[in-house]
Order: sequence, then structure tokens, then C-alpha cells
Amino acid sequence: MSGVSTSPCSLRFLIYVMTIAMCIICYGDRAALSVSMPRISKEFGLTPGETGWVLSSFLWSYFFLNLPSAIILDRKGARFVGAAAVTLWSCAMIFGSLATTVPAFIATRILLGVGEAPTFALGNKVMRYWSRPGERGLMMTAFICGIPIGLAVGAVASAWLVEVFGWRSTFVILGACGLLWSLVWLWIYPSRLALHPSTQRGTFVVISLPTLFGSRDFWGVVIPQCCANYANFLLMSWLPIILRDTFHVSLVQSGLYTAYSYLGAAILSLVFGKVGERAVRDVERTPSGRRHAVSFFLLMASTLGIFPFCHSPLAAISLLIFAIACVTAGTGANMALLADLVAERESLGSVTGLTLTFSNGLGIAAPVLTGYLLQETGNFHTVFYITAVIILLGAGVVFLMPRHPIHAYRITVS
Repeated sequence: MSGVSTSPCSLRFLIYVMTIAMCIICYGDRAALSVSMPRISKEFGLTPGETGWVLSSFLWSYFFLNLPSAIILDRKGARFVGAAAVTLWSCAMIFGSLATTVPAFIATRILLGVGEAPTFALGNKVMRYWSRPGERGLMMTAFICGIPIGLAVGAVASAWLVEVFGWRSTFVILGACGLLWSLVWLWIYPSRLALHPSTQRGTFVVISLPTLFGSRDFWGVVIPQCCANYANFLLMSWLPIILRDTFHVSLVQSGLYTAYSYLGAAILSLVFGKVGERAVRDVERTPSGRRHAVSFFLLMASTLGIFPFCHSPLAAISLLIFAIACVTAGTGANMALLADLVAERESLGSVTGLTLTFSNGLGIAAPVLTGYLLQETGNFHTVFYITAVIILLGAGVVFLMPRHPIHAYRITVS
């Protein structure tokens, strides 16, 4: 059991805060690489194409381990997996500060991907367990708000720390923050056996890939998640560099512009999440009703395609706030839609992990393709046009396809 003695309501609030904080730390650590990349590229002599590969390197392990880590989550519980995952990726940040060659640095990023692999499955499972059905969409949006908040805080903090202490010390400081989170999580989170007696030793839940792959409704959630993740990973990896190169500003100024964009988006996405949750309750009460909110938010997010026409920082930041908020609200609503549709609740972590395996597979392409497009064209215009088309595809698919419960065939081994 945890070391905290508190009321169920207070404990639920603490769990919410800590789960969102985990997401913030995760994306703050990712932002540190984006902000530090100009210094790292210069130190290691990287071309734009090679920079894209370094920016995407954590996704290599992240992609392959989403499903296995989610299965471990269903087996071992959120308390153990949360602490172990954040400890591992925080140590990877610290190891990265010690790297003296490109292969060694990439190895630490791959290790970081191993630690971050169960993050979203854990967040979805925890929010599903602790939240009431009527607030599930809002709480998932709040969790996913950790993405823009983490990227904003990480961009500002990293820009300042890199300027003052250098990128290596910055990685150490951010890694220490994650290690502190792990200790607090172990202290406050109740043990798995107390919360999930159905998953005690001797019982194991296995999802059926053929059953899920044959489900139109499963793909109706997976495809829009892939499309939204492409935009997420593009901006997460390249936004500070995009703003710096587009408006010819300093490292610190590009970090501030990035922070303004993500903080504004975090606030606006919570508003959008609340409005979307109310609209779902008022318009359609079926489990698949949330798909309308997902489709609408992704449709609005496709406005990223007009970024090349923004000729001032104010216009660009305003557009980014709106578009990122829509991506965040759409992703949160889509994960809540998945939680609504999965019939076997105890398999939700594994189904989420499988969903993210596909979505992160497309996400890997974003930073790499962006690097080569920049190398060939000298600007980011084509990057944003392609991203807008991909997001529109996701909006159409989620509107048309998911209508029925998603069954994850289970084999119980005693």
C-alpha cells in the first residue's frame, strides 16, 4: 500500500495531478532535446537530415515497446510500472549528458524511448479507473494537456538552462526531476492488489490481435490517432527550430515563442475538452457519440496548413495555439472514445498500447521526413501542407468508422 492516508476524493485528485505531472515531465524532457538540438548538432557536426534521425531516435524503441509495456502494465499495475518507467527515462536523460559520440547519444535516446513507452497506456488506464464516466473525456484531455504544458515549460526552462549551464547540465537537472516524481508516485499510489483484485497473481489477460485487427471500430480509433500523432511529433521535434529559422530569432526567443504556443494551447484545449464533453452528453449518448467531437477537433487542427502564410510571430503563435489546442482536444477525446468502446476494461492498457504502436509508427516519420524536406526545399512550407492533409484524413475516418464496442478477446491463464 501507499504511504498516504487520505480521503478517496483527495486521493483521486492527487492521482490526477501526479498522472498529468508525469506527462508534463515526459514532454518536458523531449522539449529539452528540440531546444538543445542546435547546440548538439553543432557539437557533433550533424546535417539537417541527420538531425531528423537524432530527433526521432527515441521513437525507435518507443514504437516497438508500446504494446509489450502496456501488457506489463495490465499485469503489474500502474504503481510499479509508473515508477519504473519514469525512473528509466530519467536515468536515460542523465546518461545522455555524458555521451561524447553520436552513437552513444542515440543509444541514450533509445533507452529514453524504452522508459516512455507505457506513458499513454498508463495515463489512459489510470484516468479510466479513477474518473467518472461523465468526466472521462475532460480528464483524458487534462492528461494530454500535459503534452503542451510539458513542451512549453520544457522549452522555456531548457532554453534558459542551456544558455546558462549548457545542454549537458540541462539534461541532468531534468532527469533529477523525473527521479523525484517516481519517489512521490510510489508513496501516494495504492498497490495494484488493493485496487485490482481481478489481476492478482495467477490470472493474466491477453488480447487477441486477429480480433482487434478485424474490427472496423478499432481502426476507426487507430487511424485518427496516427494522424494526430504525426502533427504532435512534428511540432514536438521541430517547433523551436521552425520558429527560430522562420523568424530569425535567438535560441531563447524561439523557446519563448514555443512556450507561448503550448501554454496558450493547453488552456484552450481544456476549454475545448469541456465543451466537447458537454456536446457529447447533450447530442448523443451512445458509446460512439464521442467520435463527432474527435472529428470536429481534427478538422479544426488542419488549419496548421496555413502556417506558411503567417508572416509575423504574433500570427504564427496565434495559429499554433488554436491548432495545437485542437490536436490536444481531439487526441484526448479519441483516447476517451477508445476507453468508451473497449468492452473488457481490464484489457484497456494493452489495447491502448497497441493503438499507440501504430500511431507512433507514423509519428516516427514526422521528424525524419521534415529533416529531409528542409534539406531539399530550404523551408517548412511543404511540411505543413502534408501535415494538414494527414489530419484531414483522420477527421474523416473517425467520423465514419467507429460505431460499435471493441472486443479484445481474452485468454485467462490460472
